[in-house]
Amino acid sequence: MNQTPTADEVMAMLRDEGLVDLAPDFPANGDLFTAGMDSMAVMQLIVVAEERFGAVIGPEDAGRESLGTPAALAELIGRKRA
Repeated sequence: MNQTPTADEVMAMLRDEGLVDLAPDFPANGDLFTAGMDSMAVMQLIVVAEERFGAVIGPEDAGRESLGTPAALAELIGRKRA
């Protein structure tokens, strides 16, 4: 179960959960924080990533480097899957 989700799957999750309003052509390396993701969305994202992908994301992972783009988030989820 250590398969890394794609950036598209991560963007679908973000859209489905209403965590950030992404344009249909939002790039995999686009800045999620510039797109409107805030600290409340990050907290919700951590819960949703665990529910949807089985990824346990800790506070040490909740920074811009790990969560800033769909591609980075997909990679993090892949590493953190239980």
